[in-house]
Amino acid sequence: MDNTISNRYLLYLRCVYMLMRIFLFQLIMCVICRVEQAHGNLKRILQTSMGDLCTCWDAINNLLVLQHNEIKALFETSLHVLTHSFNKTLYKDLLGMVSKYALVHIAEEFNKVQFVGFDKKKCGCVLRKTHGLPCACELVRYAFGVIPLNEVHVIWTRLSFLDLSSSQSSSYLSINQEWEVISKRFEELDIGGKMTLKGKLVEIAYPNMTSLCPPIGKG
Repeated sequence: MDNTISNRYLLYLRCVYMLMRIFLFQLIMCVICRVEQAHGNLKRILQTSMGDLCTCWDAINNLLVLQHNEIKALFETSLHVLTHSFNKTLYKDLLGMVSKYALVHIAEEFNKVQFVGFDKKKCGCVLRKTHGLPCACELVRYAFGVIPLNEVHVIWTRLSFLDLSSSQSSSYLSINQEWEVISKRFEELDIGGKMTLKGKLVEIAYPNMTSLCPPIGKG
């Protein structure tokens, strides 16, 4: 009886040992593949493996400039490009204030609201824990309202490279200079131009208002 138990125990240890070897082998291979991939990417960026500091510096600088421009383009998209799926009252306070990437995550999470409800166990709150964005059990409260901006982590509201202090922000974010230009421009326009410019300002000042003018019929 004792021998049988000992044999089973040894067999169990051998299985564990083999599983550990397989796991470690796969882990090492995964690390090697990632290192080789990173090394290959670096060689592709530098275009040589024998360059000096100056040539490497120029290549890395060009890469950083490219990434900077890509991120800036994403900022502009989040600020100015409005996707039809987000043209809803639900996202009114987030449009132009939150990254488009975050809006996509929120929209995907909102689709789970009808299945999750207020149940935190069903929800799991993964999006809140990992991204700082409202999860399904939180979004259910705003199903017939507006998602407030304070539900979104501040990192998703950073849509500019500018790092302004509190003393600088008040002057930079002022619209006094722009308003003076608009006023001068308004005085220089004819009646039709003034009507057009005033209509655009009304849309900005009163976004919830709808035009009472019927659409122009097609001839």
